[in-house]
Amino acid sequence: MKKIKILLLITMGPFIAFAQGQGGSYSISGRVNLIIGLDMVPAQEALVTVKNSGQVATTDSLGIFMLENLQLGKHQLQVLGASFPAIDTSLTITEASITGLSLLAVADCSINKNIAQRDIKKKEPRLLIMGGIAPVVYVHQEKFEKKYDVKYYDFGCVAPNEKCIEQYNQVVFKYLDSKYGKKWRKEVRKDVVGM
Repeated sequence: MKKIKILLLITMGPFIAFAQGQGGSYSISGRVNLIIGLDMVPAQEALVTVKNSGQVATTDSLGIFMLENLQLGKHQLQVLGASFPAIDTSLTITEASITGLSLLAVADCSINKNIAQRDIKKKEPRLLIMGGIAPVVYVHQEKFEKKYDVKYYDFGCVAPNEKCIEQYNQVVFKYLDSKYGKKWRKEVRKDVVGM
């Protein structure tokens, strides 16, 4: 009788190990959205990390992420992005993978509508540009700035969130429309964010 028990245990061993291996195949997936003023947009290229395991996923252009090969139990998630404070949350995988998780971040806009209104009141409105490593200057740029009493400002390769910049520029666009009509739009640089 002992021989049969040992044989049964040896035969069942690989199946038990396989079942335990499948136990670590859980995932957490969802979407990270970003609130900028009254707009909600996907948080692109945000990092979603599992602090207790070190796993990392990057959100895609729609803010979607997936963390795979997680174990059952509690997981500490942190979401990091360039234009919002870190989000920390705790989740517990009990029986099945977590799907459709929705995380919301609030943009930390150093440039926004309020700053644009302040700059207009101070008679220092700007048209914001997200340039590259080397700034671009056009030949007739200074004539435009003098004619419409506005300055171009190029952030270079380190810029705030594009939606924040666009909010700022939209206020300046309305100001220029009210002061000069629409003729300035034909002369403005086409790389101004929001044009």
